Amino acid sequence: MMVELQGELRCLPHITMGGRLLGDLLFNKQGVPVLLIGHHILHGAVQDLSKPVAVMKKVGDREGPEAHYSVTAVVHKKVLFKNRPKPIVNAGAPRLI
Repeated sequence: MMVELQGELRCLPHITMGGRLLGDLLFNKQGVPVLLIGHHILHGAVQDLSKPVAVMKKVGDREGPEAHYSVTAVVHKKVLFKNRPKPIVNAGAPRLI
């Protein structure tokens, strides 16, 4: 499955996203995908792709027409998160006011 988010993800300026975990993706009892990122929650939907997408990895270090790739997966479905994230509020947190 492929994950599609609307908008952009930002992290602190001195932190890069490469190689980091984005969050936790799970499915609730009704089969709705739920994505937890930090203190935010998103609810999504599973959709079929109109055309399958191949995930490819470059083999070796050749460039141009000499380059070779291997197909590592074929994706047929995506999890679409099109709504804005909602903050997760801890109801048991002490009040400051």
